[in-house]
This record gives sequence, structure tokens and C-alpha cells, in this order.
Amino acid sequence: MNSKKNRQLSILEDKSGFVFGLPRLIWIVGVVSFFSNSSSVIITAFSAEFIINILGASPAALGYIRGLSEALSYLVKMASGVFSDWLGKRKILMLIGYFCAALAKPMFAFCNGLGLYVSAQVLERITNGLRDTPRDALIADCSPKELKGASFGVRQSCAFLGSMVGSVVGFLILQRMGGSEFVIRMVYLAAAIPIFVAVALIHFGIKEPVNITRLKDRKGFPIKKTDVKQLGKNFWYYIAVCFVFMCSRYSESFLVYRAQHLGLQVQYAPLVLALMYLFNSPTSRIVGNWSDKHERKLFLAFGFCMMLVSCVVLAFASEIWHVMVGVAIYGIHYGATQGTFYAMVSDYSPPHIKGTSIGIFNLVCCVGMCVSNAITGELWKHYGAETTFLVNSAITFVAAVGVMFVRQRKL
Repeated sequence: MNSKKNRQLSILEDKSGFVFGLPRLIWIVGVVSFFSNSSSVIITAFSAEFIINILGASPAALGYIRGLSEALSYLVKMASGVFSDWLGKRKILMLIGYFCAALAKPMFAFCNGLGLYVSAQVLERITNGLRDTPRDALIADCSPKELKGASFGVRQSCAFLGSMVGSVVGFLILQRMGGSEFVIRMVYLAAAIPIFVAVALIHFGIKEPVNITRLKDRKGFPIKKTDVKQLGKNFWYYIAVCFVFMCSRYSESFLVYRAQHLGLQVQYAPLVLALMYLFNSPTSRIVGNWSDKHERKLFLAFGFCMMLVSCVVLAFASEIWHVMVGVAIYGIHYGATQGTFYAMVSDYSPPHIKGTSIGIFNLVCCVGMCVSNAITGELWKHYGAETTFLVNSAITFVAAVGVMFVRQRKL
């Protein structure tokens, strides 16, 4: 058994090399995610301010815009996963997705109405969907079975670290130059720069793996009924639990709006997300390593419980520091769950349909998050913040109970 394991590691090392115990490619993808998220977090940090105060829309509109854009993103993630399996290539889709994202970011700076903002938001999230599933499938392709959790944990940790850095930079710019509409638009314009760095890293630093099965060589439709059956009933139960949970996971923009609702000035809005990422970046790395040694569902259950606690704290928050506590706990939940979600999907997935299985997961997340953001926006509009977060905590509780009955695939 040990000789087989060592043989697998030596084969992988010959192709990509190892850095700090993981394939070099994993670290490159992590750095790409760092630069990408340092840009994307700016859009999220100022969404509430831009939509509600600058464009004059309501919290319900914020929920629908974020929900619609996330839904489209996850739909594209499903399609890009299937297509990457069919094509047998991951890098080209990542490159196209990140490049288009760099072109989409400056659109926010020129939005004078809600229609144009929605168009920019939709385009930005579609490009996100085009690149994300092939990227995660690439990680699954290149990670040894015994290092999947650590590999996804590194990717998530780098992404969260980038988001934290982007949030702090956004705060420093607003602190120095003020929180006027003009400054926010200029920050949106500058947000494209880190994405171009990510594109260069993909182009020069990532080599397309040569051992991916190309489903386009098959006759007829590339995804067969037998492929789906190989996923097994435990996979579909796991997907159902994920759907319930995603129905409670609202956009981070509502965290910012909750703080602003209690009097936080707009220039401090990025620090709300910086605090969240300060907690979820190390959590993601730690949980990623531990989940390779213990049952992954235990870490999902922990993350779900953290989400529940966060919702309760945010529901009864009466001062800004209460919100910050809820945001920190939300960060722990995100770090404990996000990488673990994908590691478990990879555990269930046969090698030739990893992109498809990750795409299925993303499709389910798409529907769940669309429901969650719509519910959150409407409840906030009609019943206020307390009821909104308590309803989300109740949905999270159902998911936390359900996850304990998930059966992990034997590797």
C-alpha cells in the first residue's frame, strides 16, 4: 500500500514538482486566486453603497441583483465543467475566463443606472463561472487523493487572503481620498489591474495536464447515464444537503449593509470584509489539512454551526462591534466549508467526469444562493434584519442536522 502511494507521489512530482508538500501547480493556482479575489472583493465591498445610496435602489434590489448574478455564475460553472471534461483541457477556459473578467471590472466605474450595473454584475459573474469549475477540476486532477483537502484548502486560503488584502487596500484608498462617488468609481476602475496579473500567471505559469480523459473522443453525447450512476446515491444526498445550506448563505454584501445599517461609514465598509477574510483564510488552510485525516463531514458540520451562530449574532446586533463579531464567525464558517465542499465532491467523482461533478455541485449552489439572496432581500425589506437572520439560522440548522448523515466515499 505504501509503495503504491509513494509511486503515485513520484509520478506527480515528475510532472509538476512539489513545493511545501503540495504540487507546484496548486500554489500557482492559489496565487492566481489571490490576485483575482483582491480585485473582486472591491465589487462586493461597495455593492450595498453603490446600489442603495448611489443608484437609489432598495435592499430587495440588492438581494435580487446579487442572487441573479450568482445564479448565472453557477449555471456557467455547470456548463464549463462539462465542457472542460469534453475538451480534456482546463487552462484555456481559465485563461479566457480571467481575461474577460479583467475587461468586465471597469464597466462598474461607468454605471449611471441600475440597468447598466446589473449588466456589469452579470457579465462579471459569468466570467467567474467560466473559469472556476475548470480551475477546481484542475486542482482535483493534479492533487494526490491523500492531499485533496490540503490542496483545496491552499487555494481557498490564498483566495481569502487576496480578498483581505484587497479590502484593506480599498479602505486605505477611501480613508485617504474620501468615500465620494467619484472615488468609488475610480477604485472600481483600478480593480482590473490585479486580474491582468492573474492572466499572466496562468499563461506563463500553468501547463495543461496531459493525462485528462477527453470525452469528445466518445461517440454520441459525452456524458453517459452510466457516468452519473457512478457518482452514487451518497453523492446525491450530499448535494441535497448542500442545497439546503446554500438556501441560507446570503451574499457578503448583506454583512456590509448590516454594519452600515447600524451607522458604519462607507469608507470603513471594506474593513468588514477584511475582518471576514482575516478569519476564513487560516481556517481554510487548517481545515483543509485536517479534513485529509478525519471525516470531512465533521468540518462541514462545524462550519454550518458557525454559520448558525453568526446569523443569531447578526440578528440581535445593536452596535457595530456586535456585527463585527458576527462577521468574524461568518468568516470561520466560510473557511471551514468552502474548500471542504469541493474536496468531498472530488472524493465522490470518477476521474473522467471531475469537471462535470463539480459543475453539478455548482448548479445546485446556484439555485440555493439565488433563493437565499432573494429571501434575504425581501425579508429585510418587509420585516427587518432580525427576522431575516433568524430565518437564515433556522435553515442552517436543518442543513447541520442533515450533514451528519452524509456518508463519505471510501478512497
